[in-house]
Amino acid sequence: MPFVVNSSPGAGLRFEPSQTFPDAKAALNAASRLALRGMRMIRIRDLDTGRVFEMEALRVEITRTARHAAEQAAARLAATRE
Repeated sequence: MPFVVNSSPGAGLRFEPSQTFPDAKAALNAASRLALRGMRMIRIRDLDTGRVFEMEALRVEITRTARHAAEQAAARLAATRE
């Protein structure tokens, strides 16, 4: 699912246009680079669902999604062994 990263510049910084990324991790990496350069109000929008995340919220969502996928894979594996 594609993600768009938007930010507002801090004092004395130039405006950065929005960027689109193919997945959440790529968008989070881009947002981190913007934060290191002093950008503020960084928002990441999931274009499929319309949800808007701040950087920390997206980190939590990535972790939650990965944990859920691992639990489902373990359950499928256990079901096939029965």
